[in-house]
Amino acid sequence: MTKPATVIDPVCGMTVRVATAEEAGLVVEHGGRTYAFCRAACRQAFVEAPEAYAAAANESPPGEREGHAHAVGEPVIDEGIRRWYESCSCCLGDAYPGIKAQLDAERAAAAAAPAGPGICEVAESAG
Repeated sequence: MTKPATVIDPVCGMTVRVATAEEAGLVVEHGGRTYAFCRAACRQAFVEAPEAYAAAANESPPGEREGHAHAVGEPVIDEGIRRWYESCSCCLGDAYPGIKAQLDAERAAAAAAPAGPGICEVAESAG
């Protein structure tokens, strides 16, 4: 079976280069399919519940999962991007620093604290 050049991280929705993920030990084979991850925390989440993440990854096209846009340029800030910001602002910031800054500014204007780093940084700091 030939591995694709890029895949969508089934945990956070980021596009991941398979070769880069393999070098970092961030690839899992499951059900005859290659899953690659942006960070160790995303890989760990998948390993702990592979069926849930595999099912979600198979339900909709990658560009539509969780509202994450994978087109060239910055995505439109929609409900999916806002959920991404709330669940893992560090991954959103890695992919789209301008969008994260914009959402942080929105929160500051509303006198609310910015979203925490999210599952990636919290999980990595605990390890």
